[in-house]
Amino acid sequence: MSALLLAPAHSPASMALFAALSAGLGELAVARTPDELADAWRLHPHAPVVLDLREADAPARSAARELRRRLPDARMLALVAPGEGASAECDAVLTEPFYLVEVVRWCARAQVAPLTEGLLADLAAGLSHEIGNPLQALLLQLELLRTDERLADIREHLQLIEDASRRIQAVVRDVAEASERLPVAPTSTRLTELLRDARERLAGRAPRLPARLAVRCDDQPLAAERPLVAAALADLWQYLLLAGGPDDVLAVQAGASDAATLAIRAEARVPRLPQDAAARLFTPLWARQALGLPAGLSLTAARSAFRRHGGELHVLEQRGPRLLVEALLPREAVA
Repeated sequence: MSALLLAPAHSPASMALFAALSAGLGELAVARTPDELADAWRLHPHAPVVLDLREADAPARSAARELRRRLPDARMLALVAPGEGASAECDAVLTEPFYLVEVVRWCARAQVAPLTEGLLADLAAGLSHEIGNPLQALLLQLELLRTDERLADIREHLQLIEDASRRIQAVVRDVAEASERLPVAPTSTRLTELLRDARERLAGRAPRLPARLAVRCDDQPLAAERPLVAAALADLWQYLLLAGGPDDVLAVQAGASDAATLAIRAEARVPRLPQDAAARLFTPLWARQALGLPAGLSLTAARSAFRRHGGELHVLEQRGPRLLVEALLPREAVA
């Protein structure tokens, strides 16, 4: 599907828009209600969304603006009548009068998906794992060789190899650190709102999984880029639920850990994971491969999201076939 169009009002203007998008982009899905559009987007999550609100009444405009909360990852363009003002919920807004070709061009650009932050985090962690670990092993071997008197004649060559290895090691380390220092745009929010967003994201991916969440939250204020952290929590919860049995419950408890830190603890039974899961959970690709999951669910990227906020995501303990994962965030004043 090339694009999704919400057109609450059937009018000559909406028909002309449909014709222009169909001619310029190809196959197009049209919805009359936000529920219809949300269902269509879940089937085509990479399609850009156009909200034609030019002739919609007030209830329809209000319902359409709720789509940003329901579909936080969708790329949205709003078309509004003069005097309606810009919509902060959308990625872009066009106010009449405008050329239909402008709408087609925006959709064409939006179809090219940017490199996601999750992919960047996986790349950095993959470099550390695939290059950093062998380099560390090589440096240890070089240290042993330098103590061997039989190799005294080639110590200068060994030193050159060590110097080159350490330069590569420094580059890998810089890439890993940079991925965790990508800027965030924190806003004041509440812990309950963050957990609600994470639950809704999880429901959008797998509607049956949220019923297996048991959430207890001591509400606290915090400053965070809520969509980023909510997506990280949804990744973590989805993974832990998929690692359990079909009736297992994921217990989530959130609140203040101390005067400076908020903690979101998730404890789950994970019989599908091997015994060494606690030590390997954030190894690039391992978490997906352990359950045979497709690409798109990254615990490495989830941990990076918390680290970018000055927090952490780590496994506290494993008792039998159970995991306790703790996500930490600084409290608002500290952040």
